[in-house]
Amino acid sequence: MNGHLTEQQLIDYEFKLASDAAMAEARSHVQACDECRAKLEALKAKLAALDVLREEVKASEALVAQAVAGAGGSGPRRIIPFAPLPWLGATAAVIIVGVALLLVSPPGRGPQPKGPSAQGPAPVTALEPDQVAETETPLAPGRGARKETMAIGDASTDPIVLAATVLEGDDVMEKPPFAPASAIELVVLPRRENVQLTIYNAADLTLVRERRSLTLKRGWNWLQFMWAETLIDPTSLSLEPTEHTDQVEIQQLVFPPRLRELGRWLIRSEVSGRVPFELTYLTSGLAWRAFYMGTLSEDETKMRLEGYVRVDNNSGEEYENAQTRLIVGKVHLLDQIRDLAQRQYAYGAARGMMGGMGGFGAMGRLGDKDRDDYFFRQVNGTAVVGGKLMLGDRKEIRKEGLSEYFLYTIEGTETIPNQWGKRLLSFETDDIPVEGLYKYDEQRWGTDTIRFLSFANDEEHELGQTPLPDGTMRIYGRADAEGHLAYVGGTDVKYIPVGEEIELPLGPASLVEVEPVLMEFRTENYVFDNEDDVAGWDEVRTWKVEITNARTLPVEIEVTRGFETPYWTLTSDDDDVSYEKHDATHARFKLDVLPRGKQEFEYTVTTYHGVREATWSEIQLKTRN
Repeated sequence: MNGHLTEQQLIDYEFKLASDAAMAEARSHVQACDECRAKLEALKAKLAALDVLREEVKASEALVAQAVAGAGGSGPRRIIPFAPLPWLGATAAVIIVGVALLLVSPPGRGPQPKGPSAQGPAPVTALEPDQVAETETPLAPGRGARKETMAIGDASTDPIVLAATVLEGDDVMEKPPFAPASAIELVVLPRRENVQLTIYNAADLTLVRERRSLTLKRGWNWLQFMWAETLIDPTSLSLEPTEHTDQVEIQQLVFPPRLRELGRWLIRSEVSGRVPFELTYLTSGLAWRAFYMGTLSEDETKMRLEGYVRVDNNSGEEYENAQTRLIVGKVHLLDQIRDLAQRQYAYGAARGMMGGMGGFGAMGRLGDKDRDDYFFRQVNGTAVVGGKLMLGDRKEIRKEGLSEYFLYTIEGTETIPNQWGKRLLSFETDDIPVEGLYKYDEQRWGTDTIRFLSFANDEEHELGQTPLPDGTMRIYGRADAEGHLAYVGGTDVKYIPVGEEIELPLGPASLVEVEPVLMEFRTENYVFDNEDDVAGWDEVRTWKVEITNARTLPVEIEVTRGFETPYWTLTSDDDDVSYEKHDATHARFKLDVLPRGKQEFEYTVTTYHGVREATWSEIQLKTRN
């Protein structure tokens, strides 16, 4: 190359508009020539305004070429009207390039040759309004031609390239782009096809799995995802294709600087068209609670049980046609998802174009169970930069008590709007065998008789498929022959594992009364010490217990009596009433009472005090022998 590079050659070199041979020659000259290197740096300074747009919009090579060609041409300068707002970024790029070139072009420069050349693409012929044209621009040898779709404005103005660059065939760039050239190069995130919510109620945590179909072009694609006004944890975002898995690769997820609550995936695709994807992330603000409705049969020996779940959504996101799964049991979360979601930056500090969970990364493709297990071990502070996984502080979800940990799936789908609560039917079972029982214990409940209902979470009781979550259970009975219901009682229930029996306290029973009456009290068998002081004695009490059943059904009742000492003996002359030693200080009587009937029994209890306690021990020894 003779002499120095012209300003046009420097522009072509800076924007890579020349052929490969011309680029190599210009590179060699710039490296050896101080004067041309200084001119190039001055040119870069004048075009520095383009750097402001680099993160958000970037003019394609064809766009720059058109501006270069137009700047060097003769004729009056025209003001190009702005296109609608979606094209504003690309239009601004063209204007800045044109102004910069006017500053560096020498006065009186003649018109440039028309047609293709090694210095830049041919100018675009203006078309009718709203038309679309395609041009072919030569690329380097072996790379074919680059097709560019060009949106044309008013025919009276210079055409402006607005659409994204599409590389076809062998034209796909091997090197990933630094950032999307403009907003139009971003793939639009379509509506969900379905969504699955896995809600961990023990922690403020929900795993969301969405299915969406993206329309990809062959080559590099940018997908933009925003989570403004939601409680999504950006460090948990994951995207992977469910089809064409060997032809579509998720390169990385980047968080552009100064753009909060926004991330962009870079996707390399060998196919063109619609590809289904699964988007997975963690969010906060969703919670559930279970409640149950039991309806007793007329004879109260069977029950219909309906289980419901109320899901409350305060996550900031609306979930349409969502399948709901509940985690029954406890999990331990080191980092609260709400705190992660509300940080100013995804990883706690501004780190520029930093990546997150881009997809499978180094973990390979995951099945459904593996993905759930992976999110149990989700990493906090994970970053993917250039395809490399970087680990920060770990965020862990740990299972506690595996036997009390269960994934509970609600059948069907429901739309759960934001700021709403919705009741979902989880199961319904008919003809569960149940047993009614009444209990009387003055030391626990005073003078009230408490009604209980018992059944087991097993196959014998038409249950036993899944544990029953914590919740509120309300029991109703038949009020009349027409099927009207009457409230019987209710209580909060704890987690009921498979195979465990449950006894539901339904509250005081007004139609079943127990009345103990002290019939006689005396002391006897005094023992004196050497100083003639009382050292021991017995207390003898005779009680009559009367039970009234005002119901139309027979009742089974337990009457527990306490004696405030472990040294006691009890006798009863009523052969129809049996008792057992409930614990060291209590005896328990069991009996059945007929409908609208009364039943009474008497017993005598002797308690031993002082040195007479030894006599009680002798009596027990003789009884055992």
